[in-house]
Amino acid sequence: MAKKIKLTEKGLTNIIKNILEQELEDETLLDIDDIPETGEGEEDAIQDLEDEMEQILSPEEILGLMEEQIVQLQGRVQYMEELNADVLEFISYLMTDLGRTPEIDLKKSKQKLRALETRSGREIFWLKSRRL
Repeated sequence: MAKKIKLTEKGLTNIIKNILEQELEDETLLDIDDIPETGEGEEDAIQDLEDEMEQILSPEEILGLMEEQIVQLQGRVQYMEELNADVLEFISYLMTDLGRTPEIDLKKSKQKLRALETRSGREIFWLKSRRL
């Protein structure tokens, strides 16, 4: 049987705060002890840290890169949709040509093709109307 725990909002906030502090302890950006105390080495260390900080992307730069990737993916998806529509159209023509051969039984193949055309009919109609 489970025990009931009474927890206030303040207590929950403190628990979450402690967990976050423990997780963030390992992620230090700058440790003062790592900087040498000599004048020249200290300047080099500070310069290295400044260079590292410059390489970190701002949120706006990250969003810009993500937007660019989304646009590329949308282009690829559109290409694949059009390619699938063209392949289905080819298969339809091929089935029509094969249907003219009397010794071939295409009942199940025609049935599957009709199901596929029905399933993708709306998308193909949309793609063809978009091409016009």
